[in-house]
Amino acid sequence: VSQLGGSRPIHSLHIGNDGAAFVALTCAQVLLPSAALMSPSESRAGAEPRRVRLFGPDSLVKAAAQGTWDRLRVVLSQPYCQSRPFGLSFIRVFAAPEEDEAPPEAPV
Repeated sequence: VSQLGGSRPIHSLHIGNDGAAFVALTCAQVLLPSAALMSPSESRAGAEPRRVRLFGPDSLVKAAAQGTWDRLRVVLSQPYCQSRPFGLSFIRVFAAPEEDEAPPEAPV
C-alpha cells in the first residue's frame, strides 16, 4: 500500500518492472485489473525482467480512475518462476489535470 501526495483522480501510470509477471492496482475499487508484465516463457527464462509499461486512461477502470484517492494498493505475482525474487523498480502515478490546468507536455 502506498500513500499518494494528495487526493485526486488518477489519469495514468508508469510501472517499472523488476521480474514480476503480473500487476494489479486497487484503491477502494479495482483501478487496473491484472495486467501482464512478462510472458510465461520470459518469466521462466528470466529474460528482460526490467522494462517499463505505460498505462494510460484507456487501460484504467473508468469509474475508479474518476474517483479521488490518496492510497494505492499494488499486487504483484510471479507464478512461473518461484526461484527468483521479483518486485517493481518504480511506479509513477499521474493525476488527472485540473479543469483550468493545461495537460502535461509530452517528454522530448
